[in-house]
Amino acid sequence: MSFRKDYVMKIRKTACVLLCLAWTAAAAWSQSDAGQSTDETQRNAPPPAFGQEAPPVVINDNPPISGLDQPSLEPNIQPRSMLLGGIEGSESLDSNIGSDARPALHSVTRGLGALTVQRLWSRYQLAGAYVGGVGYYNRNGNGIQQIHELQGQQTILWRTGQLAVRDSFSYLPEGSFGYGSYGGAGGFQLGLGGLGTGMGMVGSGFGGQGGILGSTQYGSLGQAPRLTNVSVVDVVEALSPRSSVTAAGSYGLVHFEGAPQGFINSQQLGAQLGYSYQISPKDQLALSYGFQDFHFPSAVGAENVTANVVQGMYGHRVSGRMDFVLGAGPQWTHFSVPMGSSGSRLSIAGRASLRYRFRQTSTALSFERFNNNGSGFFAGATSNIARFNLERPITRKLSAVADLGFAHNQRLQSSTLGVAATSYNYAFAGFALREQFGYNWGAFLGYQWNDQIFNTCPIAGTFCNRIAVRHVLTLGVDWHFRPIRID
Repeated sequence: MSFRKDYVMKIRKTACVLLCLAWTAAAAWSQSDAGQSTDETQRNAPPPAFGQEAPPVVINDNPPISGLDQPSLEPNIQPRSMLLGGIEGSESLDSNIGSDARPALHSVTRGLGALTVQRLWSRYQLAGAYVGGVGYYNRNGNGIQQIHELQGQQTILWRTGQLAVRDSFSYLPEGSFGYGSYGGAGGFQLGLGGLGTGMGMVGSGFGGQGGILGSTQYGSLGQAPRLTNVSVVDVVEALSPRSSVTAAGSYGLVHFEGAPQGFINSQQLGAQLGYSYQISPKDQLALSYGFQDFHFPSAVGAENVTANVVQGMYGHRVSGRMDFVLGAGPQWTHFSVPMGSSGSRLSIAGRASLRYRFRQTSTALSFERFNNNGSGFFAGATSNIARFNLERPITRKLSAVADLGFAHNQRLQSSTLGVAATSYNYAFAGFALREQFGYNWGAFLGYQWNDQIFNTCPIAGTFCNRIAVRHVLTLGVDWHFRPIRID
């Protein structure tokens, strides 16, 4: 028995020694491989921007479809803390700046600057982007117009979720739908980009939720400067590895300078609650509830409008390649006049979006139906919006983009406030070519067509299919400084 015990003890000691040796060897081997992999990656990586290396940031390739953030279609992209900026100058020929009954060709000169900052910590993320300057419209009654767009986002992260505070501000001479395309109103998207969708900042729509939380204006007649601001607070909390809840609240306003041509100012409150469940690594189901409250302080006699929306959603995402989301459900709209009558209406709201990245080409197709502020023409409207975007590099330095958009807008209230029509259609289409000259300089050539048709002519004695047709040809150059790392 004594011999047997001694033999067992020796076997245990030998096993322990072998296990320790194996553990040490494995650790040394993994460190060696990591070092070799790091060295090889550093040798093959492009030259870094000025500054120190940024800490790695965890990217969620499949965020909840009931939230505001969308996944990036750029494969293996790693966000970094840096500062970007540049300037741009462009010259446009516009066939109908003022939406006149007798269009005439005029020139538009723009000078713009842009600055984008992104700062990342382990638990905090700060992002901001500004594009601004002036445009000179060579037409009597227009002259110099200011152009400003400012976006900011602060995100607080924890192990199971995040809290984000976002704000989007703009001061533009025309409506924001299609404004940033190829000269119909801005052209600055060609040379001076803003934040990517990975940070959730995609204009006033905030991740495609334009109908519930945004204040986009779907159309414009002539030059009507307007101030738009949307503030959003949203939170995402994971209940389990597969399920999560989302909540968001927003306040938005649209104020027309001097309320020209009878445009209607508006204020909007919004809220959204959602629950998402991941049924597979690529598929999600979600249920969301949205609330909207519209007020029109400058329109005497206008009714207050509230809407309750419930949508079921399905999403299919392939990391770095495809993002598809489909949602639909009932929308209950309620109208009320203080100390007066009230009424309600039941309709359908929904949205569908598809983004796909081929080997060289990126495409995006979207459709939305929801209530909105009426774009200044109506005291509230129900809109159907479709948009298509295509981007493709032609050579190493030459790239092409194309953009199409269409919006059908139906008046919500029977009041004759605003434009004397019950509905209108707005459409734009354009394309652009951009050539990069070296690292800092670039040039672009763009063309855009705009058209807006009311079912009843707002201007007596004119044809509705003529007052808002525009053709805009733009040529511009831009300069960027090298990204500055700010870690």
